[in-house]
Order: sequence, then structure tokens, then C-alpha cells
Amino acid sequence: MHDERLDQLEDWLEIFFDDADFTLSKASDDASFRRYFRIERSNLSFIAMDAPPEKENSKLFIDIANLLRDNNVRAPKIINADLEQGFLLIEDLGNTTFLQALNKQPKLDLYKMAIDELVKIQTINTENQNLASYDSALLMKEMQLLVDWYLPKNTHQDQLNQLTEIFEILITNAINSPQVFVHRDYHSRNLMITRQKISVIDFQDGVIGPNTYDLASLLKDAYFELSATEIQALLAYFYQQADIQTAFTDFEKQFDLMGLQRHLKVLGIFKRLSLRDNKHQYLDDIPLVKKYALQMADKYPEFSLLKTIL
Repeated sequence: MHDERLDQLEDWLEIFFDDADFTLSKASDDASFRRYFRIERSNLSFIAMDAPPEKENSKLFIDIANLLRDNNVRAPKIINADLEQGFLLIEDLGNTTFLQALNKQPKLDLYKMAIDELVKIQTINTENQNLASYDSALLMKEMQLLVDWYLPKNTHQDQLNQLTEIFEILITNAINSPQVFVHRDYHSRNLMITRQKISVIDFQDGVIGPNTYDLASLLKDAYFELSATEIQALLAYFYQQADIQTAFTDFEKQFDLMGLQRHLKVLGIFKRLSLRDNKHQYLDDIPLVKKYALQMADKYPEFSLLKTIL
């Protein structure tokens, strides 16, 4: 099938480079409508992003990239952009993801590096930044994906009503937590290891929201499972590094509930990716995400319904 946007991207690159002396190869898959290509030219390497403007907000990607870089967080430099067409040429941060590095380096050391970077991200001053808030409407919209895409269509109304009560508990937890810059997808596939340091990608959905959201994304990753002991140790490490003032037991519950909100959303997203977008590979990741949710149903009686409904 002919790829018209790829042709347009190559034309755009030819104009930028003033010739066609480059090679283009697929760089990574993405759960969104964006595509990434590695551009190699004269022993240099770049990443080209194809982000259809009717579906993706590339200006927000640029704004957040600059915000992160201005605060000493390693994010890709924007080399060139055409917002009308939805094409960006950005710095290549390498091809070693955090997930790949986990097989080569001490696990907890890597996670502590990622937590240190997260603590730095959470100190960013978000005043006067054009960032959306992770408010109750957005939190509810996300969890509704579970109902719309994951649960059987014949789920009983009484169960759906009880599920809405669970959603309300999770929303209250989120909006009552300290509010910081939230990457919103801070996990092993969206962190790169560049010269033994953490680099951050895929941050265009960033918002101002709960301080436990990105931590839950990292420690209860849909693509990599840590043991309960490892999670506990890293949770304590974040608690110390971020100088959390809440009692640890209260903080741990905030973390647990924030993770549950995310996992209910992700169950809906992964099923939608298969049913709507024909990206069936995400079905393989559903069992771990469901496991995380059911662990919370066992730990907290108020969520016991999930053992039945999931």
C-alpha cells in the first residue's frame, strides 16, 4: 500500500537538507498516530517524527521539550519543524531504551537513576505554562475507556454503578495529591539511556497532576514487572529523594490508588488499540496490567468488586 505521508516526509527532508543524500528507516512503534524514523546522513543521525496534524499536537511536543531542556532534563532538541504538515526533525537520543538496558545493567541502579530524573522533573515550575490540569473530568474520561472498550457490553448496570463509585474514590485521591508536572507515560519504553544518563521521550501528553502518577507508571510498568520487594524499596527511595512530607503509609496508598486509576485506563486503551487500530501486540501486555489491578482489589476491600468485574 502506497504511503503518501512518507513520501511527503521525504520531500520535506530533501528541502531541509538541500539534497536527498540520506537514508530513512523505521525507528520505533508507537501506540499513538505518531511514527518515528531514523535519518542517517554523513555519519550523523536524526529522528524524523510524522505526526498527522489533525490527530496530534506537535506544538505541545515542542513546548514541553523546550520546558524540559530549560530545566536540565535530557529531552530531544528540536532541529526543524513543520507544524502545518506535522513533521519534526529532532535529536537522536540513541536506540537503547530503559527496557533494553534492564537486561544489561543492575536493575535497581537504573530505576534509581530514573527516579532521580523524575524528582528533577517534579521540581519544574509549572506556573505560566500552557499545560492542562489532570482534573476530575480527564481522570473520569480515561477510566471510562475500561467500560467502553474492555468490559463486556452486557455488564450489569449495578456493577457499572459500583464501578463509578470506585472511579470517584480514585479521582478524589488524585486531585487531593500534590500537583506537579506529569509526563503521563513515564515508563521503560519512553526512557532512553544516552551516554549512561536518562533521556526522556514521548512527553507530549504532559499535564499538571498528582505526584504519584509518573512513579506508578515507572514502578508498575505494563511492559516490565518488578517484585513487591523491589517496588517497596524504590517507593521508599522516591519518598526520601522527593522529601515527601506525608506519612509513608498515606503516601503508599496514594501511590497504589494512582496506579489503579492508570491500570484501569490502560486496560481500555490496550483493548481499543487492538479493536480500533489493529495494533494487536498490546493484547500480550493486558495480563500484567490486570494483575496490578487485581492486587489492589485484594489489598483494599473497597475495590473488591474488581475481582468480579475484570
